[in-house]
Amino acid sequence: MKKSTRFILGWACVLLASSAHAAQPLYAGKTLTILVGYPPGGGYAAYAQVISKHLGKHIPGNPTVIVQHMPGGGSIVAANYLFSRAKPDGLTIGSVNMFNMYSSFVGKSEGVFFDLAKWNYIGNTRSGIPIFLMRSDSYPSFEAIKNAQRPLRLGHARKGDGHHLFAVVVEEGLGVKFNHIFGYGGGGEIDLGLERGELDGRAANLNSYLVSKPDWIKRRFVTILLQGGIADSTGKIIRDPRISSVPTVMETFSKPRIRQLMDFTSIGELLSGVYLAPPKIAEENLRILREGFLKTLNDPAFLADAERSNLEISPMGAKQVEEIVRRALKVPPELIDWINTLRK
Repeated sequence: MKKSTRFILGWACVLLASSAHAAQPLYAGKTLTILVGYPPGGGYAAYAQVISKHLGKHIPGNPTVIVQHMPGGGSIVAANYLFSRAKPDGLTIGSVNMFNMYSSFVGKSEGVFFDLAKWNYIGNTRSGIPIFLMRSDSYPSFEAIKNAQRPLRLGHARKGDGHHLFAVVVEEGLGVKFNHIFGYGGGGEIDLGLERGELDGRAANLNSYLVSKPDWIKRRFVTILLQGGIADSTGKIIRDPRISSVPTVMETFSKPRIRQLMDFTSIGELLSGVYLAPPKIAEENLRILREGFLKTLNDPAFLADAERSNLEISPMGAKQVEEIVRRALKVPPELIDWINTLRK
């Protein structure tokens, strides 16, 4: 073979290798991290673990997917990190508490370093149902709560979060005063407080509770006394059929202030399983993540795993999430002022 021919063939091999390398999917050989704003053991962790098992196969290049926990501030610590410090390389997405982000942002809370309008939303796994529950051996009814000889102790992650405000709904409706205890690291820690007897009750998310403590409901260690309800096809709030004997807030209380509180907290319930990515992420990476996320939530293997773990799945795409956020950002300032007094 002539020298010139060997030279041409050599360059052809180099060019083919370069072309093959360039054609590699963006996520080939990479690790994608799901950053969860709560410690292990709760509903957020359970969803992230199951998603991490299936997400990689729906992203070109089949990246490894891992879960990392960054608890603090009702997931505000993780939200701040994701928005202002995480690299916008498409390799980190977050699972955080939308209500806490929303109320902290619109209330101009100190220590908030994100802008709700500038997130890159990936999608939403489920819409939540808030519930109010008490230990059955002490306060199994509203009547028992009203007749209590001392302020009942309720545990919360942080002041002003969705669960705290849902408990305030009960407080307002019954005309009682609760002793709200803050600073728990998440639902798992609050449940330990209930188990130890240092707490009498709590507000929670039904979907998460069916995952973390289904036995407590079945053997009536706790009694669910109130639910936020779900919206039917006409928008009317009705009882969730899984707890059809439990009344809704709107059935139970009629005060205008309670309705305003429920309107304010609705974004947290509608987007209780939101996933998002940092700002400035490349459009192609964002498209891949959004498509892969929705494919995962509709994957029969994923849905089977979710069912085995009692995870409720109601997929929502990024455009729907963005529309809900846009509407929520138009909240009246006077309502924000009132909510802020509850958070002080």
